[in-house]
Amino acid sequence: KHKDLECKVLNSADTIIVTSNTTKTEFQSITNKPIAVITNGYDTENVAKQALDTKFSLAHIGSFLSERNPQLFWECLVELIDEIPDFKSHLEIKLIGAVSQEVLESISQFGLNLYLNNLGYVSHTEAIAHQRKSQVLLLIEINSEDTKSIIPGKLFEYMVSGRPIIAIGPNGSDFAEIITHTNTGVFFDYSQKMKLKSVLLGFYNQFLEGKLQSNAVGLQQYSRKSLTEKLVKLLRNYE
Repeated sequence: KHKDLECKVLNSADTIIVTSNTTKTEFQSITNKPIAVITNGYDTENVAKQALDTKFSLAHIGSFLSERNPQLFWECLVELIDEIPDFKSHLEIKLIGAVSQEVLESISQFGLNLYLNNLGYVSHTEAIAHQRKSQVLLLIEINSEDTKSIIPGKLFEYMVSGRPIIAIGPNGSDFAEIITHTNTGVFFDYSQKMKLKSVLLGFYNQFLEGKLQSNAVGLQQYSRKSLTEKLVKLLRNYE
């Protein structure tokens, strides 16, 4: 029944706005009406410049649900601790926001509790500050066909932080394309453990040299100002 309703609504619209290319492709099989993609975006935040963490801090900011528990990530950290003598003295796993019991149990089972800094809830201003000072930002999405079209809102805040992103999600995720095109980090699907380990090691070596940063390009198109201009232009076609 909801599919019938979806079809009726889509075909009665003058134009359709969606937030991802996957949804656009999906709707194009249902309707010939014009479809525009306008993603979420970022606001310009006035945050004081942050001194970077002295540890090799890997920060996840936001809800860390049990379905997002990245076993391959924990495995990579354990292997790097075993293989690189100084890695454990630098490592910090920084979690900000609600963290599921399953994620905490996994961290414990992998013997990583020693490196865990679980800060819980903080204010939005504090969260933005942590985004700017953490060495690496983690973005984890559930490994499911249904989540390919989800572009997490925090991706855009991450992108303007100046810190490199390590993102893990299902193969073919829409947000993988955004990260690649903006050069803000590296995306991995759940089968790419060796590639993930290699990138983590590369980031760690850059951290040791004091050269770890994000070299982003083309971010302006994701500012809320630019996205609103895009929406206004679209609406003016129907005046």
